[in-house]
Amino acid sequence: MLEFCTLILQVNFFVFPISAGILTYKKINGKPGGRFLRMMVMSFIMIIISYIGIIVNETPERKQEIINNIHQMVEPILIRSEE
Repeated sequence: MLEFCTLILQVNFFVFPISAGILTYKKINGKPGGRFLRMMVMSFIMIIISYIGIIVNETPERKQEIINNIHQMVEPILIRSEE
């Protein structure tokens, strides 16, 4: 289930900016963009649902590993800001 939620998240992260860009282009040119608006909203909803699915399906060990990786990435930035 975790792999399925991850796949849905990746696909919708690809679809969302494309539909937003096409919607913006159509609105700038004064054309209706209803289909792209619906696609963008549905893509955003699917991103939220799949992200929740990923959080629910993660094991505690994997969650701790992700938190440790984030701390390792942020630590050099925090050290530089203190200097």
